[in-house]
Amino acid sequence: MVTTVIRDSDIAAMSDVGVPAFGVMQDGRTYFDYHHTAADTLDKIVPAELRENAAAMAVLAYALTNMKESLPR
Repeated sequence: MVTTVIRDSDIAAMSDVGVPAFGVMQDGRTYFDYHHTAADTLDKIVPAELRENAAAMAVLAYALTNMKESLPR
């Protein structure tokens, strides 16, 4: 499994010390309009994008559960 972690992401520091990391590559054109601001509230959620991300996490969970070996550390 190859994982690419964007250097400015919230999980980059963990990935750098060997913690397995996963990031979904998605359209980020409007991501920072609200991210970590006072306006970053649940009413900004786009239902279709939430469904897509939930599906990606479900596929990840399925794949990890069915791996023959543990992820490398």
